[in-house]
Amino acid sequence: MTTAAAREPREERPGDSWIVALLFALAFGYDTVEAVANLQQLPLLYLGNAIEGATPWWLLYAGIALPVLLFAAALWVGRRMRLVPKAGVLLVALGVSAQLSLLAEQLARQIALTALGG
Repeated sequence: MTTAAAREPREERPGDSWIVALLFALAFGYDTVEAVANLQQLPLLYLGNAIEGATPWWLLYAGIALPVLLFAAALWVGRRMRLVPKAGVLLVALGVSAQLSLLAEQLARQIALTALGG
């Protein structure tokens, strides 16, 4: 009788989903804060190297918007899922956000090198 009770799925509480979403919101928020810092600092770096005309503004604004959009999309995709699959969708979206952030940094570096003539 104990094994049958152990195999029975545990009832999920609505608050569990909110807690998982909040934890992922913090992680996506960190990505957004990093993007805002890039928006503040990268133009200064370009200005210091006299290549301010090559500042990739579109990339800086996209860096701010993407984590927010990915988080919202993950919440929408996982809205009717159980807790673990929903957390998986959020984790994949966070990984995509991190990868796009690294790609944006590399692209900004390539734009700067091209503007410097190297």
